[in-house]
Amino acid sequence: MIKELVFRPQDIGNADDIKAVLSGKSGITKNKLVILKSYIDARKKPDIKICYRVTDEVQPDPSLPVFIHKDKKFNTTSRPVIIGFGPAGMFAGLVLARYGLKPVIIEKGRDVDSRTRDVNIYKKDGIIDPSSNIQFGEGGAGTYSDGKLNTGVASEYKDFIYDVFIKNGAPEDIRYDSHPHIGTDNLVNVVKGIREQIISLGGEVHFEEELKEINLLNYARPVRSEGITTDKGYYPADKLILAIGNSSRDLVRQNCKLLGITSKPFSIGVRIEHLRHDIDTAMYGFDTALYKNIFAANYKLAVDTSTGNKLYTFCMCPGGEVVPSASFKEAVCTNGMSYRGRDGINSNAALLIPFNPASESEDPLYGMIYQDYLEINAYKLAGSSAKAPFMTYGDLRRGTSGSSFTSVRPTYSPGAVPCDFRELLRPYMIDTLVEGVSLMGRKIKGFDSDSAILTAVETRSSSPVRIPRDKESFMSEALEGIYPCGEGAGYAGGIMSSAIDGIKCANRLAESMLL
Repeated sequence: MIKELVFRPQDIGNADDIKAVLSGKSGITKNKLVILKSYIDARKKPDIKICYRVTDEVQPDPSLPVFIHKDKKFNTTSRPVIIGFGPAGMFAGLVLARYGLKPVIIEKGRDVDSRTRDVNIYKKDGIIDPSSNIQFGEGGAGTYSDGKLNTGVASEYKDFIYDVFIKNGAPEDIRYDSHPHIGTDNLVNVVKGIREQIISLGGEVHFEEELKEINLLNYARPVRSEGITTDKGYYPADKLILAIGNSSRDLVRQNCKLLGITSKPFSIGVRIEHLRHDIDTAMYGFDTALYKNIFAANYKLAVDTSTGNKLYTFCMCPGGEVVPSASFKEAVCTNGMSYRGRDGINSNAALLIPFNPASESEDPLYGMIYQDYLEINAYKLAGSSAKAPFMTYGDLRRGTSGSSFTSVRPTYSPGAVPCDFRELLRPYMIDTLVEGVSLMGRKIKGFDSDSAILTAVETRSSSPVRIPRDKESFMSEALEGIYPCGEGAGYAGGIMSSAIDGIKCANRLAESMLL
C-alpha cells in the first residue's frame, strides 16, 4: 500500500518525530512505515506543500543488483589494484572486497582526518599542500563538496549506495529526499567507515603514495599491465582500476600516449552567491530558518543566450560557502560546499559555460592546460595572495570594477579581492554571464540582483580528458587489464555517478577473474 501525504510547512516543519507524524496521517504503524520520497511543491506560492510518499511494503535488498557474481569462485593468484580513493575507487574497492578479492588501493592524498587539518590550514592561511587538499585525499573532491547525491544517471545501484552511506553514518533521509544531502561534516566519518569495512574484508588502503609508472608486458599481444611502481615500491597488477579523479594532472601528462587519452568537453565559470534568506524567500515564500525539518532552498537553472552559449548552474550549495579548490601552488580554483544544516548566511552555485577544447587545439591536454592558465591568472589577478578575485553582478553588468562589499559578502576563504573579470575571462564568457544571469532572474526573483557576488574561477566541474575504454568490458582500449573509472577518466560527474561507475568497473574486473 502506497500513500501520498501532503502537509503545510507549519504542520511538519518543526516536528520532533517525522515518522510519528507520517504514521498518524497514513494509518501505517511506525515500525512498518517506509518513506519512499519527500519533496517540496512550491509551484503555487504562498501555498507551499511538503509532500511524502510512504508505504508499508517490504523493500527489496538493495545489494542484489550489485553483487552479480556472489557465491562464484575467482582466480585469486593476484590481487586487483585501484588507483584513487574517491567515490569511484571506494565503491570499486568495497565491491571487490566483498567478493573476497582483497584489493590494494593506492591514494596520493592523506587520510580524511589529516586531510581536514590540511584543508583548514589552506582556508585559514592560504597555504596549500599539493598532495592533500580539497581535490586530493580520502573520499576524493566530493568529501568537501557537501555530499550532494543528485544525479541524472539512472541506475539500479543507487539504493545500495544510499544504504552503504547510511550504514556508515549518513542521515537516513538521503534515501528518499528529492535533494539528498549528506553534509561535509558527516562525510568525513562516512568515508572512514567505508575504508574500515574494506580493510576488515582483507583489502588494503595506502595513503600518501603516488603512482609513478604502469609496468607493461611488452611482449604480450595485446600489450597489458603487469604491475605498477609507486614512489614507495612495486605492486603486481595485471588488473588495475584507474579511479584517478579529475585533478590528477601529473598522472595524465605522464600517461597520455600510453593510455590513448583524448580531450573532452568541460565547463568554465564562476561561483555566484546570494543571501540564503533571499533565495529561500524567492523559492518558498519564507525563510527556512523558521523550521528545523525544512532545509535551505535548492535551485537548478539553465538558459540559452544570444552569444550562442548556454549558461547553467551546477553543484548548488544551499546555506553553504565557496571554498578553495586548487591542487597546486599559486593558483585559484573555486568550488562550493555546505554542512548538513545548510544554515550558512549565503547560498551559492557554480555558473558554468560549456567549453570544448577540441575546437581550439588537437592537443588532447589543451583543456587541462587552459584550466591551469585560468587558475594561475586568477591567482595573479587577486594579487598573488591566495585570495580569490570577485565582482558584484552589478559591476559585471555595468562594466565597472572595484566595488566595496555589498549586503552579500564573499564566503571564500582565505579571502576575496575586488577585481575585473575582463582581465581573466574571454569576452564571450563575460557576455554570457551578464545575459545569462539576467535571464535566470526571470526564473528566480532577485537572482540578477546587483549585489550578487561572483567569485572566480570555477574550472574543475568535470574532467577535461577521457581515457578511452571498451563499452562492454570497460577495459582500456590501449592496454589490457586496465579499467579507466569515474570522473577523472571521463565517465562520471559527481559523487553518485562516480560511485555507480566504480561498481560497474569492479564487476567487469571481477568477471575477468572468474574461474
